[in-house]
Amino acid sequence: MDVIPQELNDFMKRKGAVLTVRGYPGTGKTTFVLSLMLFKNFAYVSSKKNLDDIRRTHPWIDENMAKFMFSIDKKYDYRETDSFGTTFYLMPEAIRHALNLFEDGKIEGIIVDSWHTIVEELKIKAMEEKEREEIYNSETFFLKIVRLSDYGINFIIAKEGVEDDEIAYLSDGVITMHRKFEEGRTFRWLTIDKMKGVEIMRNMYFFTLKDAKFKYMTSKPFKYVGISKISEFPGKEISGVSNVPSVYFDDIFTFKRGGVAVYDFGEYISKSYKLTPLMGVIANFLKNDSKVLVIPPNELDVEELKYQILIFGIEKYFKNLIFLYTASDFESYVKKINFKDSEEIIKIVEGEILGSEEDNPPLVVVGYDRLYSYLQKEDIMKILYALKDMIRRSGGVMMIAGNLWDKDIKRFCSNISEIYVKFMNMAGDVLMYSIKPWSNVYHLDIQTDGYPKLVKRVIV
Repeated sequence: MDVIPQELNDFMKRKGAVLTVRGYPGTGKTTFVLSLMLFKNFAYVSSKKNLDDIRRTHPWIDENMAKFMFSIDKKYDYRETDSFGTTFYLMPEAIRHALNLFEDGKIEGIIVDSWHTIVEELKIKAMEEKEREEIYNSETFFLKIVRLSDYGINFIIAKEGVEDDEIAYLSDGVITMHRKFEEGRTFRWLTIDKMKGVEIMRNMYFFTLKDAKFKYMTSKPFKYVGISKISEFPGKEISGVSNVPSVYFDDIFTFKRGGVAVYDFGEYISKSYKLTPLMGVIANFLKNDSKVLVIPPNELDVEELKYQILIFGIEKYFKNLIFLYTASDFESYVKKINFKDSEEIIKIVEGEILGSEEDNPPLVVVGYDRLYSYLQKEDIMKILYALKDMIRRSGGVMMIAGNLWDKDIKRFCSNISEIYVKFMNMAGDVLMYSIKPWSNVYHLDIQTDGYPKLVKRVIV
C-alpha cells in the first residue's frame, strides 16, 4: 500500500504549489496533513490549543517531528533575510521561522491548519498589537501565502467547509475529505477536485484513520504469479471446534456448526472479489478432509474452478469435492445435474450430505444467481430451506452467495441465516460489512502470498 495517491505524490514534487485540503469537522483533514509529514519535510503551523490536542490524539508524533510544529500566536527567533522580499516581514514570527528553515533546506513547505483557527487567532493578535496590525491582517494572509509560493515554497492549507471560495480558486490543488455515517458505520473517502499540472487518473480514494494515521486504499485485481510461485493454501483447523473459521473474516465472525452464512454481493463486483472469499472457505474445508458440495455461482464454471484449485494450490485435496454442473466433465468431482428440477437438486444434495459418514462437518455452497437463472423464487426458497435443514442435521455449514436483489429472497435468506455479509463496489473499490453480526466497514484488497490472500482494512 502506497503512502499517498499517485496524483498527490506527483503534485507534491512541484515547487511553489498551494494545496487546499478542505472538509467539514471530523473528516480527517488534520490527520491527513500530519501524516504527510512522515515522508515529506514540512513545518506545521497551528494554534497552541490545536498543537496541545494533537500531541494527545496523535501519540505517534515524536520529538523530532515536534521540532517542526509551531504556534501562530507565539513569537519565535528568526533570521532576517531578503530571500522572500518584503512579504517575509509581513508574516507572523512562526511563519518567518519556518521560512528560515526552508531557506536552510530543512523543509520543503509549510502546513497551515486549520485556516479558520489561524484566521481567528490573527484577528485576536491584530487587536492586541495594534502597531503590528498589518502582520496579523487575516484578510491579506492568503494572498501573502500565494506570493511566498512564488519563491518555490509549497503550502498546504487545511480548511473547514467545502465551498468553492477564493482560496479554492487560487490554490493549485484542491482535495475534499468526506465522511458519512450509515447505521453506525463510518465511510471515509477523499476526492481530488483540482490538481494543476497532474493527470488525474482517479479522483476518488477511500481511506481510514486507524491508529490516528491516514491510509488510503485501493482494490487491486488478483495477479497470477506463475505456477512456480504458487504455494499451498495454509488452512485452519475445523475438527473438534464449535465455531468454524470463516478464513478471511475470523476477527469479525466465525461459522456456527449447522448454521447458514449469506454473502450478498452487490452489482459490478469483479469475479476475483466474489470467488476469493468463497474459495478460501472451500479450500479450508477440503484441506480438513471435509466434504464440499458446490452449486456454483454463475462466475464459477468448470474451467474457472480448475483455475481456482490451481492458484490456491489444493490440487491434491479435491477428492471430497462435488461440483454440480449442467454438463459432464472428465474431472471426477463434476456431477451433472438439471438445475431446472428443484426436487432433483434437493435429492442429490441430501444423498451427498446426509448419506455421508464423514467425521468432519460438510460445506454446502449455493450460488443464488445460478439457481435464479433456472428457477422461480418460490422453488429457490424451497431448496434453501431444505438444504438448511440438512446442514442443521449434519452439523455442517451452508454458504449462500450472489446478488440478492430480490427483496423476498433477501428477507428469506436473512431469516434463515446467522451471518449476513454485504459486499459492494464503490468507485471501483470493494467494501464489505457484516449486518449479522454487526461490524464496521472494511475495504478489501487481494494480494498474492503464493495464493490469493484477501486483505481487509477497517474504515474508522
